[in-house]
Amino acid sequence: MDVLSDLLQRSRARGAAFSRTTMYGDWCVQFPVGGTLAIHSIIDGDLEAWTVDAPDASIRVIGGDLILLRSTPHLMASDATAPPQPLPDSGGSRSASAGNPGEGRQAQFFCGAYVFDGDLSKSLLDALPPIARIRPRAGSALRSTLDLLIAQVEVGGAGQQVLLDRLLDAVLVLALREWFAAAQSTPRWISALDDPALAPALQAIHTAPERTWTVATLAGLTHQSRSGFARRFTDTIGVPPLTYLADWRMSVAKEALRDTGDSIATIAASVGYSSEYSFATAFKRHTGQAPGRWRSIYAAAA
Repeated sequence: MDVLSDLLQRSRARGAAFSRTTMYGDWCVQFPVGGTLAIHSIIDGDLEAWTVDAPDASIRVIGGDLILLRSTPHLMASDATAPPQPLPDSGGSRSASAGNPGEGRQAQFFCGAYVFDGDLSKSLLDALPPIARIRPRAGSALRSTLDLLIAQVEVGGAGQQVLLDRLLDAVLVLALREWFAAAQSTPRWISALDDPALAPALQAIHTAPERTWTVATLAGLTHQSRSGFARRFTDTIGVPPLTYLADWRMSVAKEALRDTGDSIATIAASVGYSSEYSFATAFKRHTGQAPGRWRSIYAAAA
């Protein structure tokens, strides 16, 4: 399996949040920080979107557009000068509205959010800008899957949350594929996957995170000096080799905690830690929580 497929395979929603909102007139909605990634699909309207920490970097979004936002407070508005208000309360359903129908412009948008740490790979999140706009082509796989997700959000029935979670995953993969395919949007680490001076090391880390990798052994796989490899890796990917290794080990460990009943000791060994204590220390430093606590919180959230 290639590295990008590995990252995408480990991206999995569980208990994601969904809503469809209709707004009338002039308005501005502020979305609070929460989860790891949000998507907004503009069904109808001519709107502006921006993050709280970059109010001068707003983007225009219209019906048919899709935007991806990393976990950060952000706003969307039909009138950027209108006072910000919370997202209308859906009252327990997945649909809400605000304003008076027939008065002013109408806008509709759909929101889906990954709500739990561990649902998405840190490398994928880091590859995105704070706000990314995608315009799915009519008839494309992304457009069709997104339309199906929106249509299903108000449908009841057994297993509905699981279905919505998987559709959100599919939308994300297809959206990332379109985003990465745009030459001006390609993140630096994606180019490393085709770089013979880096790809063998990345493949080794992803294939065998349990091995005792050092900068020297990784450099040897690429036939470079230790210093030359470390410099090229850091310049291209944005973090030193062993930091990337540690982050990947934590991603693999989270998946095991989430999806298996393996003991902490077994998981620790599977990602290269010689003791449960050293793994727990590294995991808590990475996530702020002990592995067992993280697992129980995730299970409760699901």
